[in-house]
Amino acid sequence: MDKYSSPFQAARGIAVVVLCSTMFLHSARAADDLSGPWSGGDATEEPAYRKAIKEGLAEYDALHFEEARSLFRRAHSISPNARTFRGMGMTSFELRDYVSAVRNLSAALQDKRKPLSAEQRIQTRELLDRSRMFLDVCTLTVSPPKARVIIDGHAPEFEPDGTLLLGFGAHTLEARAPGMATRSLPINVRGGERRVLAVTLAPASVAGVGSANARVAQVVTAAKPASTVSSNRSAAAWLWASGGTALLAAGAGIYWARQNSQLNSCRNPLNHWACTNESTLKTQRNIGLGATVGTGAAALTMALIGILSWNSGHPSAPNHSALGCVVSPSSITCSRSF
Repeated sequence: MDKYSSPFQAARGIAVVVLCSTMFLHSARAADDLSGPWSGGDATEEPAYRKAIKEGLAEYDALHFEEARSLFRRAHSISPNARTFRGMGMTSFELRDYVSAVRNLSAALQDKRKPLSAEQRIQTRELLDRSRMFLDVCTLTVSPPKARVIIDGHAPEFEPDGTLLLGFGAHTLEARAPGMATRSLPINVRGGERRVLAVTLAPASVAGVGSANARVAQVVTAAKPASTVSSNRSAAAWLWASGGTALLAAGAGIYWARQNSQLNSCRNPLNHWACTNESTLKTQRNIGLGATVGTGAAALTMALIGILSWNSGHPSAPNHSALGCVVSPSSITCSRSF
Protein backbone atom coordinates (compact mmCIF):
# COMPACT_ATOMS: atom_id res chain seq x y z
CA MET A 1 0.00 0.00 0.00
CA ASP A 2 2.81 2.50 0.91
CA LYS A 3 4.53 1.85 -2.39
CA TYR A 4 1.54 3.07 -4.43
CA SER A 5 -0.18 5.50 -2.07
CA SER A 6 2.86 7.72 -1.54
CA PRO A 7 3.20 8.84 -5.22
CA PHE A 8 -0.56 9.39 -5.40
CA GLN A 9 -0.54 11.60 -2.31
CA ALA A 10 2.42 13.55 -3.64
CA ALA A 11 0.65 14.20 -6.97
CA ARG A 12 -2.49 15.31 -5.19
CA GLY A 13 -0.50 17.70 -3.03
CA ILE A 14 1.18 19.20 -6.07
CA ALA A 15 -2.21 19.75 -7.75
CA VAL A 16 -3.54 21.54 -4.67
CA VAL A 17 -0.48 23.80 -4.54
CA VAL A 18 -0.80 24.64 -8.24
CA LEU A 19 -4.53 25.45 -7.88
CA CYS A 20 -3.97 27.70 -4.89
CA SER A 21 -1.10 29.45 -6.65
CA THR A 22 -3.27 30.07 -9.72
CA MET A 23 -6.09 31.55 -7.64
CA PHE A 24 -3.62 33.75 -5.74
CA LEU A 25 -2.02 35.02 -8.95
CA HIS A 26 -5.45 35.75 -10.49
CA SER A 27 -6.51 37.79 -7.45
CA ALA A 28 -3.18 39.57 -7.37
CA ARG A 29 -3.45 40.47 -11.07
CA ALA A 30 -7.01 41.76 -10.61
CA ALA A 31 -5.96 43.88 -7.64
CA ASP A 32 -2.93 45.17 -9.49
CA ASP A 33 -5.05 46.01 -12.55
CA LEU A 34 -7.37 48.08 -10.39
CA SER A 35 -4.83 49.65 -8.06
CA GLY A 36 -2.02 50.76 -10.35
CA PRO A 37 -0.25 53.73 -8.72
CA TRP A 38 -2.54 53.49 -5.70
CA SER A 39 -0.43 50.68 -4.22
CA GLY A 40 2.56 52.97 -3.91
CA GLY A 41 0.68 55.76 -2.21
CA ASP A 42 0.71 59.46 -2.97
CA ALA A 43 1.59 62.14 -0.41
CA THR A 44 -1.15 64.40 -1.80
CA GLU A 45 -3.88 61.82 -1.37
CA GLU A 46 -6.28 62.17 1.54
CA PRO A 47 -6.30 59.36 4.11
CA ALA A 48 -10.02 58.82 3.50
CA TYR A 49 -9.34 58.38 -0.23
CA ARG A 50 -6.56 55.82 0.37
CA LYS A 51 -8.74 53.99 2.89
CA ALA A 52 -11.67 53.77 0.47
CA ILE A 53 -9.41 52.49 -2.32
CA LYS A 54 -7.79 49.88 -0.07
CA GLU A 55 -11.13 48.59 1.20
CA GLY A 56 -12.58 48.62 -2.31
CA LEU A 57 -9.73 46.46 -3.60
CA ALA A 58 -10.24 44.01 -0.74
CA GLU A 59 -13.96 43.72 -1.51
CA TYR A 60 -13.22 43.28 -5.23
CA ASP A 61 -10.77 40.45 -4.48
CA ALA A 62 -13.49 38.82 -2.33
CA LEU A 63 -15.92 39.08 -5.30
CA HIS A 64 -18.12 41.46 -3.32
CA PHE A 65 -18.74 43.74 -6.29
CA GLU A 66 -21.60 45.77 -4.84
CA GLU A 67 -19.48 46.71 -1.84
CA ALA A 68 -16.44 47.37 -4.01
CA ARG A 69 -18.38 49.72 -6.31
CA SER A 70 -19.77 51.62 -3.32
CA LEU A 71 -16.24 52.14 -1.96
CA PHE A 72 -14.88 53.22 -5.35
CA ARG A 73 -17.73 55.72 -5.61
CA ARG A 74 -16.77 57.06 -2.20
CA ALA A 75 -13.15 57.47 -3.32
CA HIS A 76 -14.37 59.12 -6.52
CA SER A 77 -16.41 61.65 -4.55
CA ILE A 78 -13.22 62.58 -2.67
CA SER A 79 -10.85 62.68 -5.63
CA PRO A 80 -12.41 61.91 -9.04
CA ASN A 81 -9.92 60.58 -11.59
CA ALA A 82 -9.42 58.01 -14.35
CA ARG A 83 -8.59 55.24 -11.84
CA THR A 84 -11.79 55.67 -9.85
CA PHE A 85 -13.80 55.75 -13.07
CA ARG A 86 -12.13 52.51 -14.09
CA GLY A 87 -12.83 50.86 -10.74
CA MET A 88 -16.53 51.79 -10.95
CA GLY A 89 -16.68 50.60 -14.56
CA MET A 90 -15.11 47.20 -13.81
CA THR A 91 -17.39 46.54 -10.84
CA SER A 92 -20.43 47.64 -12.86
CA PHE A 93 -19.50 45.15 -15.58
CA GLU A 94 -19.27 42.34 -13.01
CA LEU A 95 -22.70 43.38 -11.72
CA ARG A 96 -24.11 43.31 -15.30
CA ASP A 97 -24.95 47.01 -15.10
CA TYR A 98 -23.67 47.54 -18.61
CA VAL A 99 -24.98 51.08 -19.03
CA SER A 100 -23.02 52.25 -15.99
CA ALA A 101 -20.02 50.21 -17.14
CA VAL A 102 -19.96 51.94 -20.55
CA ARG A 103 -20.24 55.39 -19.00
CA ASN A 104 -17.51 54.88 -16.42
CA LEU A 105 -15.08 53.03 -18.69
CA SER A 106 -15.49 55.72 -21.36
CA ALA A 107 -14.79 58.39 -18.75
CA ALA A 108 -11.73 56.48 -17.53
CA LEU A 109 -10.21 56.67 -21.03
CA GLN A 110 -10.87 60.42 -21.31
CA ASP A 111 -10.04 61.69 -17.82
CA LYS A 112 -6.55 63.25 -17.49
CA ARG A 113 -6.41 63.04 -13.69
CA LYS A 114 -4.29 60.05 -12.60
CA PRO A 115 -4.35 58.77 -16.19
CA LEU A 116 -4.34 55.07 -16.99
CA SER A 117 -1.18 53.30 -18.00
CA ALA A 118 -0.81 52.00 -21.56
CA GLU A 119 -1.66 48.44 -20.49
CA GLN A 120 -4.66 49.60 -18.46
CA ARG A 121 -5.96 51.61 -21.41
CA ILE A 122 -5.84 48.51 -23.63
CA GLN A 123 -7.68 46.43 -21.02
CA THR A 124 -10.23 49.19 -20.46
CA ARG A 125 -10.96 49.49 -24.18
CA GLU A 126 -11.46 45.72 -24.43
CA LEU A 127 -13.87 45.72 -21.49
CA LEU A 128 -15.68 48.75 -22.93
CA ASP A 129 -16.20 46.94 -26.25
CA ARG A 130 -17.61 43.91 -24.42
CA SER A 131 -19.97 46.09 -22.41
CA ARG A 132 -21.34 47.75 -25.55
CA MET A 133 -22.36 44.34 -26.90
CA PHE A 134 -24.87 44.02 -24.05
CA LEU A 135 -26.88 47.20 -24.66
CA ASP A 136 -28.58 49.15 -27.44
CA VAL A 137 -27.78 52.70 -28.48
CA CYS A 138 -31.05 54.51 -29.23
CA THR A 139 -31.81 57.83 -30.90
CA LEU A 140 -35.10 59.19 -29.55
CA THR A 141 -37.36 61.60 -31.45
CA VAL A 142 -40.61 62.82 -29.90
CA SER A 143 -43.40 64.94 -31.41
CA PRO A 144 -44.18 67.40 -29.96
CA PRO A 145 -40.56 68.02 -28.85
CA LYS A 146 -41.64 69.31 -25.43
CA ALA A 147 -43.38 66.05 -24.53
CA ARG A 148 -42.26 64.45 -21.29
CA VAL A 149 -40.61 61.04 -21.70
CA ILE A 150 -40.41 58.39 -18.98
CA ILE A 151 -38.62 55.04 -19.34
CA ASP A 152 -39.37 52.31 -16.80
CA GLY A 153 -40.88 54.91 -14.49
CA HIS A 154 -37.87 57.25 -14.52
CA ALA A 155 -36.69 60.18 -16.59
CA PRO A 156 -34.11 58.99 -19.17
CA GLU A 157 -30.45 59.95 -18.82
CA PHE A 158 -29.05 60.93 -22.23
CA GLU A 159 -25.42 60.63 -23.28
CA PRO A 160 -23.37 63.71 -24.31
CA ASP A 161 -24.06 62.93 -27.98
CA GLY A 162 -27.83 62.85 -27.32
CA THR A 163 -28.22 59.06 -27.59
CA LEU A 164 -29.90 56.83 -25.04
CA LEU A 165 -28.34 53.63 -23.67
CA LEU A 166 -30.68 50.76 -22.75
CA GLY A 167 -29.49 47.50 -21.20
CA PHE A 168 -30.64 43.95 -21.87
CA GLY A 169 -34.34 43.07 -21.48
CA ALA A 170 -37.78 44.63 -21.80
CA HIS A 171 -38.39 48.34 -21.22
CA THR A 172 -41.45 50.60 -21.44
CA LEU A 173 -41.30 54.14 -22.81
CA GLU A 174 -44.14 56.57 -22.05
CA ALA A 175 -44.57 59.99 -23.62
CA ARG A 176 -47.11 62.57 -22.50
CA ALA A 177 -47.87 66.24 -23.12
CA PRO A 178 -50.71 68.63 -22.15
CA GLY A 179 -53.74 68.17 -24.42
CA MET A 180 -52.20 65.07 -25.99
CA ALA A 181 -53.00 61.40 -25.51
CA THR A 182 -50.35 59.47 -23.56
CA ARG A 183 -48.56 56.88 -25.64
CA SER A 184 -46.75 53.78 -24.37
CA LEU A 185 -44.07 52.04 -26.43
CA PRO A 186 -42.60 48.64 -25.47
CA ILE A 187 -38.87 48.19 -26.19
CA ASN A 188 -37.06 44.86 -26.24
CA VAL A 189 -33.27 45.22 -26.07
CA ARG A 190 -31.20 42.37 -27.50
CA GLY A 191 -27.82 44.09 -27.35
CA GLY A 192 -25.29 45.41 -29.84
CA GLU A 193 -27.82 47.35 -31.93
CA ARG A 194 -28.40 50.97 -32.93
CA ARG A 195 -32.02 51.98 -33.33
CA VAL A 196 -34.24 55.01 -33.78
CA LEU A 197 -37.24 55.40 -31.47
CA ALA A 198 -39.85 57.73 -33.02
CA VAL A 199 -42.87 58.64 -30.87
CA THR A 200 -45.68 60.90 -32.16
CA LEU A 201 -48.49 61.99 -29.85
CA ALA A 202 -52.02 62.64 -31.10
CA PRO A 203 -54.46 65.21 -29.66
CA ALA A 204 -56.52 63.74 -26.84
CA SER A 205 -59.86 64.38 -28.63
CA VAL A 206 -58.72 62.67 -31.83
CA ALA A 207 -57.35 59.76 -29.89
CA GLY A 208 -60.62 59.46 -27.95
CA VAL A 209 -62.71 59.41 -31.14
CA GLY A 210 -60.41 56.83 -32.68
CA SER A 211 -60.62 54.67 -29.59
CA ALA A 212 -64.44 54.96 -29.52
CA ASN A 213 -64.65 54.06 -33.21
CA ALA A 214 -62.45 51.06 -32.59
CA ARG A 215 -64.76 49.91 -29.80
CA VAL A 216 -67.84 50.34 -32.03
CA ALA A 217 -66.16 48.35 -34.78
CA GLN A 218 -65.35 45.61 -32.30
CA VAL A 219 -68.96 45.46 -31.07
CA VAL A 220 -70.40 45.30 -34.61
CA THR A 221 -67.81 42.79 -35.80
CA ALA A 222 -68.34 40.60 -32.79
CA ALA A 223 -72.15 40.72 -33.13
CA LYS A 224 -72.29 39.48 -36.71
CA PRO A 225 -70.67 36.09 -36.22
CA ALA A 226 -72.79 35.45 -33.11
CA SER A 227 -76.11 36.07 -34.93
CA THR A 228 -74.92 34.11 -37.95
CA VAL A 229 -73.91 31.11 -35.85
CA SER A 230 -77.17 31.22 -33.87
CA SER A 231 -79.28 31.44 -37.05
CA ASN A 232 -77.40 28.62 -38.74
CA ARG A 233 -77.74 26.39 -35.69
CA SER A 234 -81.51 26.87 -35.79
CA ALA A 235 -81.59 26.13 -39.52
CA ALA A 236 -79.53 22.99 -38.99
CA ALA A 237 -81.97 21.85 -36.33
CA TRP A 238 -84.87 22.24 -38.79
CA LEU A 239 -82.98 20.26 -41.42
CA TRP A 240 -82.19 17.46 -38.98
CA ALA A 241 -85.86 17.34 -37.93
CA SER A 242 -86.85 17.22 -41.59
CA GLY A 243 -84.59 14.23 -42.15
CA GLY A 244 -86.04 12.36 -39.17
CA THR A 245 -89.60 13.06 -40.27
CA ALA A 246 -88.76 11.91 -43.79
CA LEU A 247 -87.63 8.57 -42.36
CA LEU A 248 -90.97 8.27 -40.56
CA ALA A 249 -92.77 9.08 -43.82
CA ALA A 250 -90.81 6.33 -45.58
CA GLY A 251 -91.75 3.82 -42.88
CA ALA A 252 -95.40 4.83 -43.07
CA GLY A 253 -95.28 4.47 -46.85
CA ILE A 254 -93.90 0.93 -46.59
CA TYR A 255 -96.63 0.04 -44.07
CA TRP A 256 -99.31 1.51 -46.36
CA ALA A 257 -98.00 -0.44 -49.40
CA ARG A 258 -98.01 -3.72 -47.49
CA GLN A 259 -101.51 -3.24 -46.10
CA ASN A 260 -102.80 -2.21 -49.54
CA SER A 261 -101.31 -5.38 -51.08
CA GLN A 262 -103.00 -7.55 -48.44
CA LEU A 263 -106.31 -5.75 -49.07
CA ASN A 264 -106.09 -6.47 -52.80
CA SER A 265 -105.41 -10.13 -52.08
CA CYS A 266 -108.42 -10.23 -49.78
CA ARG A 267 -110.69 -8.77 -52.46
CA ASN A 268 -109.43 -11.20 -55.10
CA PRO A 269 -108.85 -14.45 -53.19
CA LEU A 270 -107.15 -17.42 -54.89
CA ASN A 271 -108.50 -20.97 -54.85
CA HIS A 272 -111.77 -19.80 -53.33
CA TRP A 273 -109.91 -18.54 -50.21
CA ALA A 274 -112.31 -16.65 -47.93
CA CYS A 275 -111.17 -13.20 -46.63
CA THR A 276 -112.63 -12.35 -43.23
CA ASN A 277 -110.67 -9.16 -42.28
CA GLU A 278 -111.23 -6.91 -45.27
CA SER A 279 -112.54 -4.04 -43.14
CA THR A 280 -109.54 -4.22 -40.79
CA LEU A 281 -107.08 -4.19 -43.68
CA LYS A 282 -108.91 -1.27 -45.24
CA THR A 283 -108.68 0.71 -42.00
CA GLN A 284 -104.99 -0.07 -41.62
CA ARG A 285 -104.33 0.94 -45.26
CA ASN A 286 -106.06 4.26 -44.74
CA ILE A 287 -104.08 4.92 -41.57
CA GLY A 288 -100.82 4.14 -43.40
CA LEU A 289 -101.80 6.44 -46.26
CA GLY A 290 -102.65 9.29 -43.90
CA ALA A 291 -99.43 8.83 -41.95
CA THR A 292 -97.38 8.79 -45.14
CA VAL A 293 -98.97 11.97 -46.49
CA GLY A 294 -98.82 13.80 -43.13
CA THR A 295 -95.19 12.97 -42.24
CA GLY A 296 -94.09 13.62 -45.83
CA ALA A 297 -95.68 17.05 -45.81
CA ALA A 298 -94.15 17.81 -42.41
CA ALA A 299 -90.69 16.76 -43.60
CA LEU A 300 -90.99 18.95 -46.69
CA THR A 301 -92.11 21.93 -44.60
CA MET A 302 -89.24 21.55 -42.14
CA ALA A 303 -86.73 21.29 -44.96
CA LEU A 304 -88.04 24.50 -46.54
CA ILE A 305 -87.83 26.32 -43.19
CA GLY A 306 -84.24 25.16 -42.66
CA ILE A 307 -83.16 26.17 -46.16
CA LEU A 308 -84.82 29.58 -46.01
CA SER A 309 -83.49 30.40 -42.52
CA TRP A 310 -79.89 29.42 -43.31
CA ASN A 311 -77.66 32.51 -43.04
CA SER A 312 -74.85 32.65 -45.59
CA GLY A 313 -73.02 35.46 -43.73
CA HIS A 314 -73.95 38.25 -46.19
CA PRO A 315 -77.07 40.02 -44.80
CA SER A 316 -78.95 42.37 -47.05
CA ALA A 317 -78.39 46.09 -46.66
CA PRO A 318 -81.96 47.14 -45.66
CA ASN A 319 -82.16 44.63 -42.77
CA HIS A 320 -79.26 45.12 -40.43
CA SER A 321 -78.64 46.58 -37.00
CA ALA A 322 -75.57 47.74 -35.10
CA LEU A 323 -74.91 48.70 -31.50
CA GLY A 324 -72.58 51.66 -31.05
CA CYS A 325 -71.15 52.87 -27.75
CA VAL A 326 -69.19 56.05 -27.05
CA VAL A 327 -67.08 56.08 -23.88
CA SER A 328 -66.35 59.36 -22.11
CA PRO A 329 -64.50 59.92 -18.82
CA SER A 330 -67.76 60.18 -16.88
CA SER A 331 -70.30 58.09 -18.82
CA ILE A 332 -70.99 55.46 -21.48
CA THR A 333 -73.59 56.24 -24.18
CA CYS A 334 -74.91 53.47 -26.42
CA SER A 335 -77.36 53.61 -29.35
CA ARG A 336 -78.70 51.07 -31.84
CA SER A 337 -79.25 51.78 -35.53
CA PHE A 338 -81.50 49.73 -37.83
